Amino acid sequence: MISIYLDWNVIVQMKNEFHPELKAILESRRFFIPYSTSHIGDILSGFSDEPGQRELVNTDLDLLSQLTENNCLSNDGKEIKVNYFVPRELFEERLNEKDLFRNFSLDTIEQMFDGDETIKALGKKYIDLIRNIPLGKIFDDALKNPESAKYLDTVFPGLKDNPTMEGFFKSFGEMITRMNENGDYKELRKITQGGLGINRDKIFNSNDPYSIIEKTYEKSNFNAQQNIQQDKHGPAWFNEISSEYLKLDMHGYQEDKVSTTKGRKETFRNTTEDAFHSGFASTCNFYILNDNRAYQKTKKVYEKIGLNTLVFKPDEFLNYYKDFLSERALNLELKIPITYLNAESFNEEKTEDGIIRTYHLPFFVFDFFNKMFATFDNSGKTTMILLSRFAPTNKKGTYHFEIEKLSSKLYQVFGEDAEKLGEVKQEEFGQGEWGGRKWDFGDIGFRLMCWNGHFQLCYDLEEIDE
Repeated sequence: MISIYLDWNVIVQMKNEFHPELKAILESRRFFIPYSTSHIGDILSGFSDEPGQRELVNTDLDLLSQLTENNCLSNDGKEIKVNYFVPRELFEERLNEKDLFRNFSLDTIEQMFDGDETIKALGKKYIDLIRNIPLGKIFDDALKNPESAKYLDTVFPGLKDNPTMEGFFKSFGEMITRMNENGDYKELRKITQGGLGINRDKIFNSNDPYSIIEKTYEKSNFNAQQNIQQDKHGPAWFNEISSEYLKLDMHGYQEDKVSTTKGRKETFRNTTEDAFHSGFASTCNFYILNDNRAYQKTKKVYEKIGLNTLVFKPDEFLNYYKDFLSERALNLELKIPITYLNAESFNEEKTEDGIIRTYHLPFFVFDFFNKMFATFDNSGKTTMILLSRFAPTNKKGTYHFEIEKLSSKLYQVFGEDAEKLGEVKQEEFGQGEWGGRKWDFGDIGFRLMCWNGHFQLCYDLEEIDE
């Protein structure tokens, strides 16, 4: 299926009757449109106990449920998974955990042991040990230097009075709370840019912000990557995307507004969720968002890493939809690959028997295939067409419901398969090697098969005439 990830601002705008054409297209049930835990985070960030808030939030959650059919992307620490989760239920779960790490400290960790008497004493013993560990020479020297001490006190208030692990945990927890709820991220960002000598006005609209950042670190002989420990709380690719996104914002490229004075709060929490959105979106074919700063940062990150998810604003997606994605009669789907045999853009490989050409299609044939291989004999005659899928960079595998929907379309076009097996069902994939489906029409046959985990549709041809 064609997969589309929507930023929260687009969903809210559709709710408020903007983008009616886009909304009608997305409600057709033709696309796979997952939401993620970051959508819940977006809703949670603006939630309060004011009268009417609960009703407003419920309408948001119900729209999310309607658009996504409760398909939720989540990070379990090892991979990004798709689960069926009703947004209202997930919101309640996250709401109950909202204040769990507020002003996080060693005291918070100690309280976690209170519920289990068997480890309470042992846990307290180790926490008492950690409390008194000094931070080390680097922090000691920084705290003694008036200039660096000033910055440290801004970022880690109170650390100078208790330069131990206890003091660090306490000040770090307070810093995260203030960055997420107040405007302290703006100050931290300013300190970072000022300390590195970055001209914010120069980098904000730069065509190559990464070059400016890298040159800045080269001048200071500082290797940022050596000083960043690998995050083990998610897939490496997800951490890389979100880290690169935050790096751009921290150093001033299309930096987010930070405001807590009026309307909806805009804090570090919002920027972090946007960074996570860019990670979740890379599992889909399209990412649609209407926040220009997030749009620009995401495009730069995807370009740097080499991701193949297309990033569009709503109007850009509509134009692409009209050119390549609008619904066609199913019998016309089979003709698209034939038409593309005459395309000028392809990769070619010569073999003893002829040549093999690889085409990347802007269309999705049967809403699934967007890559094509064609073989030609030495006389130039087409002998086989193989449709495959150029999947999003970070999509893992194929969901069973995608194949069920694909097979339904194929049966509408081809009719009964040669072996009379009927439409594909989920339970078939737990029974060893999957046999696929075949249709035979004399000089031309079709096979739906799975090779090395990749689903393909093969046209077996003796000859293609006009």
